[in-house]
Amino acid sequence: MKVLFLMILTTVFAVGHLISPKDFSFLSTETTPTVTMEETSEINFSTLDTSNESHTDLGTSYNAVPEATATAEHVVPLDIQGITDPSQLFGDPKSEDTFERGSSGFGLSAGLNDDPNIRIIALNNRLSLEPKKNNGWISWRLRPPSVNDGAAEMSFSIITCARGDRTGILMRSPDYNSGHGYYFSLSCEGTVSILRDSTVINTADARGVFKNSSGDVNVMTALVRGNNLTLVLNGESLLSVQDETYKEGFSGFFTAPQGQNTLTMDVLSYKEYYNGSVQ
Repeated sequence: MKVLFLMILTTVFAVGHLISPKDFSFLSTETTPTVTMEETSEINFSTLDTSNESHTDLGTSYNAVPEATATAEHVVPLDIQGITDPSQLFGDPKSEDTFERGSSGFGLSAGLNDDPNIRIIALNNRLSLEPKKNNGWISWRLRPPSVNDGAAEMSFSIITCARGDRTGILMRSPDYNSGHGYYFSLSCEGTVSILRDSTVINTADARGVFKNSSGDVNVMTALVRGNNLTLVLNGESLLSVQDETYKEGFSGFFTAPQGQNTLTMDVLSYKEYYNGSVQ
């Protein structure tokens, strides 16, 4: 009986050894995704960790964009607080996308991007955005060129929106996948903010200026000149701040829903203005 017990105990130990965790790290490989010309990237800023940046490769191939180089000379500009028309500073827009046939500027020449984070479709002269994640999960899409001083103007229509859902324009983003840059943000509660990455630099009340009924058209303008940043909504300069962190970069739009499937919107046009450094 004692011999039988020892045989059973030995068998149990052998089986336990066979099913215990193993280190298979030698099988894993790491690849660095190629930074492409136009991509949608996503990151939740509530857990931002620059050592492990979130990046979504759309599986679409574009020409690689060289890293931005520092400008040889940077002239300190006039303050842009109170200016509402970007053409006063930068002349006529250098580009305007109205999404008649997709959007080659944003890498949507086929008119569609659908990934686990956001669905974007160009249809009927508008770019429909349907973010899929919540709790402040930011999805953005950027376009070239990399600009020093300039402005972006987005005409958009909110379809559904609740509480802290946010949307707006990302400026001077140094690359396509890190999520860094200046966020010119509008919340469904009627608040505008300018953020550096996840840090709110300043905020203001936009109630009475923000058109919050479904289908209403709003126009946001983000102006950056030197260290001066100004947010204009529907022709009113609501917020100006100064920050020295980012000197130049790409621009684009972003979404950041608080609730699940609470934010849907259409981008009707996107204009870019600049007359300074361009990469």
